[in-house]
Parts: sequence; structure tokens; C-alpha cells
Amino acid sequence: MLKKTLIIAAATGLFATTVAAQANLFKPEDAVEYRQSIYQVMRAQVGVIGAMTKGDIDFDAEALHQRALNMGNVAGLLGETYFPDTQGVTGSNLLPKAWNDMDGFRAKGQNFGSSLQELIEVSGQPGFDAAKARPVVAKVMQSCKSCHDDYRK
Repeated sequence: MLKKTLIIAAATGLFATTVAAQANLFKPEDAVEYRQSIYQVMRAQVGVIGAMTKGDIDFDAEALHQRALNMGNVAGLLGETYFPDTQGVTGSNLLPKAWNDMDGFRAKGQNFGSSLQELIEVSGQPGFDAAKARPVVAKVMQSCKSCHDDYRK
């Protein structure tokens, strides 16, 4: 239970205010590369989860739950990669709009964290099946799309 709580707290705090000390952890270019790697991991997890809920591959509740946990584990790492010096780094897909609307950007991150938290919780419950997965997975996917639509190149 503690592990789930920590994962959920990390995912929910995805876009928490970054303290200045975190900017010293990475060179801006390295932070952007790290951030993109984290998103690649999440994209791979979402790809399998989506394929399961669409019926493109066999549904496996335990595997879906593990993939949701994987996303929660890496989502908590994103916060340290968003600091002002990463603005304008070549290769970054983050639009300047995100920096100009940090409250909106954080709100979308919190929405993602909340929807991921819900997926982690329900996917770990007995009787979790594809019918129960579809609406919760749709929330996660919509939260991703919403941020991409507004803040990603």
C-alpha cells in the first residue's frame, strides 16, 4: 500500500514547482533529453495499455496494472526536468506557451496525475476487466492529448 501511495503522490505532483536547486542537477540539454526519454517509456506503456483496451491484443489485467505502475514510477521523475533554463533548448517539444501559462500547464499535469492515480487504483482491484479499463484508460489518454494539444509542438 505504501508503494502505491508513493507512486500516486509522485504522479500527482508531476508538474510541481521546481526548486532552483533542481536546475543544478542537469544541464538544460540533458534535462530535455531525460524528459523525452521518460515520455518514451510512458508512450510504450500507454501503447500496450491502449492495445489491450481496444482488443488489439489479449487483455491481461495484471499486465495492465503493472504498466500503469510503471507509468507512475517514471511520471514522478518529470518534475525535475522542467526548469526555466530548458526553455528554448533545441529539440525540445515544449511550446513557449507552457512557460507563459505555467498554471495551466501544471493543471494539465495534475489532471494527468489524477487520472493515472485512478488507473493504478482500479487496475489493482479484483475483477478488473477490459470493460472497467476502457473509461479509466480513456481519461488517462485524454489527459495526455489535452496537454499535447496545448503545449507540445
